[in-house]
Amino acid sequence: MKTSESGQSRAKQNPSAGPRPERLQPAKNALFQSLFAESILLSIAGQMASLPGIHERPELRSVREEDMRRGHHRLTAQGCLERIGGEDWHETVVSQLVGSLYNARRHDRIQRGNLMELKRKIPADARTAVENWIQWLDYSENTLQEAMVHSRELIGSLQWNRFAPR
Repeated sequence: MKTSESGQSRAKQNPSAGPRPERLQPAKNALFQSLFAESILLSIAGQMASLPGIHERPELRSVREEDMRRGHHRLTAQGCLERIGGEDWHETVVSQLVGSLYNARRHDRIQRGNLMELKRKIPADARTAVENWIQWLDYSENTLQEAMVHSRELIGSLQWNRFAPR
């Protein structure tokens, strides 16, 4: 037991259980890096869509549709972090943050499958571009995972686990 200044005993608080506002900036920074990678990924998608023999491929259409979903969830998470930074800790904001991060990760995994399929089906001379695309996806995923870790530390594991998908 820990004794407070008033002399009363209380249980030692687990630091991972409650909010840690000092983790806000690291979460925002990591998510910013993930969004930066998203901008590169969108640029590559636009470039690939302009190449003859590739722009009409259904695999590319799937990639571009998934880009919208992935970007949507990252931007929503960014907005939630901004609102939390403005002291808006409403339960629905926290819930939306957690859900958006998990959804972004889920769509990253779907995107990886789409890119692997595209790589298998396009001409050999375009495969290097898709490999580069996959490397940027790796960076986007890694920085998203970092944002998830910091966000969990920010809101506390109890709240995170409450809103995490089962």
